[in-house]
Amino acid sequence: MSLLFGSGIANADTSLINISEVKEKSAPKNVAASIERQLKMDQATPMEWPEYVDSKVAQEETISGGSGSADSQLAPFGANDDAKALYPEAWKAMEEMVINEEYSSSDYDAKSAAKPDLYTGYPANKYSQSWKYHPWRTMGKLYFNKPSGGSSYCSASMLKNNVLLTAAHCVYSRGSGWHSNLVFAPAERYGNKPYGQYNWTSAIVLTNWINVGSRQYDLALVRLSGNPNGMVGNLGYAYGQSFEQSLFSFGYPGNLGSGQYSNTCAAESFKDDTDAIGMGCNMTYGASGGPWLRKFTPYVSGGNQANSVVSGPSKKGTFGQSFVGPRFTSNNFRVLCNSYGCL
Repeated sequence: MSLLFGSGIANADTSLINISEVKEKSAPKNVAASIERQLKMDQATPMEWPEYVDSKVAQEETISGGSGSADSQLAPFGANDDAKALYPEAWKAMEEMVINEEYSSSDYDAKSAAKPDLYTGYPANKYSQSWKYHPWRTMGKLYFNKPSGGSSYCSASMLKNNVLLTAAHCVYSRGSGWHSNLVFAPAERYGNKPYGQYNWTSAIVLTNWINVGSRQYDLALVRLSGNPNGMVGNLGYAYGQSFEQSLFSFGYPGNLGSGQYSNTCAAESFKDDTDAIGMGCNMTYGASGGPWLRKFTPYVSGGNQANSVVSGPSKKGTFGQSFVGPRFTSNNFRVLCNSYGCL
């Protein structure tokens, strides 16, 4: 098997089955000028979910390439002080919001867990106790221009080595092509960007996302410029895990708080399709690409292992009450991360 890049061909792990070739898109050389000229973040709308495509290859989930995991890492000591010095206006605006914060029972949509449409949902970085802490600050909004025109956004999160994790449909629209002018704003909250924003240098998706489009292929990696890991740290990862897990999902859904802050859902996941897992959640458009974490461990290093990303509506649940994501395996996540050095 080979990995397909814009610059040529690179050898890959030949023990993997031949479903996971990847294609990469590089940013133009004048990416900063192009983004400044074309991307209108304040006009960006939540990215809609792609149509559900049933899996055509039922045997794929029985082919095992093993499993693996790594824990999350905090940003270096003093990173918040550095960010505050670099982005004083954003920090001033964020910290002034603390004065008027009040918890409301409407912030929590509590339900049960263990099957479709059952979950507990609540705000993530809406309040000050979370927006500048781990792992919430590793997550943010990914802005871009769609091939059809106009600005849109998804959710995304940091892995190591300046690699961003998101959904494939956030960087490549099937039938239309690659998105352009990608910019990541970690921990964005009410339009403020306390850790800055980072341009893309390249993006990578599975070839089967382009050719087939079923949910197990809907994940992507984006290489960023600058040093976001030094500001916000990174999530861990896990692949080859069970369909049934206790997970926390995160994203910036337009249907909750108008996408001004991130939200989360806690639920038990279930098998939705071939190598696609579902979980109950009330997030919709804009949450695409947001991470699903196992071993959620706030405020400290360790755990916080990304195990899927938001892809779209669940096959087994109700729209707006459940969604689905790719089950990370050696045939999708591991192939992409081997290419970008994030294992």
